[in-house]
Amino acid sequence: MLLWAGQFVSQIGDRLAWVAFPWLVYEATGSTLGTGAVFALYTLPYLFFGAAAGVLVDRLNRRWVMVAMDVLRAGLALLVPLVAGWSLPLVYVLSFAIATCGVLFEPARLAIVPEIVPPGRLLRANSFLATAENLTEILGWALAGVLVASLSRAAAFRLDSASFAVSGVCLVLIRYRAPVREAAEHTARAFFSELREGLSFLRHHRGLLLNTAMILASIAGIGASAPLGFFLAIRVFGGDTSAFGALEAAMGIGFFVGSLLLAALATRARKGWTMIAGLIAMGLCLALVAVTHSVWQACIPYALFGVANAAAIIAVDTYLQEAVPEGLRGRVLGTRLTLTQGTYALGVLVSGALAGVVDIRVLFVAAGALIALPAIAGIFAPSIRDA
Repeated sequence: MLLWAGQFVSQIGDRLAWVAFPWLVYEATGSTLGTGAVFALYTLPYLFFGAAAGVLVDRLNRRWVMVAMDVLRAGLALLVPLVAGWSLPLVYVLSFAIATCGVLFEPARLAIVPEIVPPGRLLRANSFLATAENLTEILGWALAGVLVASLSRAAAFRLDSASFAVSGVCLVLIRYRAPVREAAEHTARAFFSELREGLSFLRHHRGLLLNTAMILASIAGIGASAPLGFFLAIRVFGGDTSAFGALEAAMGIGFFVGSLLLAALATRARKGWTMIAGLIAMGLCLALVAVTHSVWQACIPYALFGVANAAAIIAVDTYLQEAVPEGLRGRVLGTRLTLTQGTYALGVLVSGALAGVVDIRVLFVAAGALIALPAIAGIFAPSIRDA
């Protein structure tokens, strides 16, 4: 409950920053590539540090790793409005630094869940956690769009900082006993040996390897779609940050509904088919966005995208938590995050660059195809389909 409460508050703050960062840059530069770079900077640290972070997560107490990262992010978020007025490059640096803290936080969060949930109830637990957490998608995006449009960007970052502080306090109060592990050698050789163990497990586990290949291909399309919603709301529909917030809130509502549905069907749902169906539906929804003519029309496929996204993400997370042994979980999840977030960042950057020269609607269709086609191929791979 405390884990959920802390993440609930923290993720509302994250939505404020997610709207404020690109709007701050777009307002200052008018550049689609520069704005897309902000989205990418939230994911690039996973490419650089994700695998190494996994080794640390397997060595250290996961709860205290999460607390330390919340404290650091709280301080960094407070700095953004202070430097924004006189140095745009520093805004990019702070965006990158905040995201780097998330590189350690996220695999620790994913790895700790199986340690506090009884065996056999993981899919249902992940569904309920996603349901609760994604109330923040609904509240956070709606609040973020209105706040950033009507108040100052500084207020958004101050609230984001406060949300990290609340999350840290909740984590401190969690009743959690870390698994007993053998003492690790604190040498570079031992560190890289542990890193190779995670890579080796990923490479030799056939189902995990094929699943990773499918997800990476689809993630390229998901990354490409990330900045397109911002450009659709601002440039195509002529709205402001409240229009962008409305689209993201619609997606959050869909995710909330999808999480509830999967929680209700958890005992009957098959993880492999749920991943595949979710990804195919996500691709079709992006293609539907391309034929809408207003923010409110676009909210419908965005909401359906959220439903499908919930199904796919929860099934993937549950599969990973069950397939990877506890002692390797941080390293394997860290390596996966490195690969997926690096691919996501590449998709964001390419999409942001193309948005300046290619019709936004065409890019939505292309992004949808990138998501759906790998999942269709997954139907013919038993180790993916029957997971």
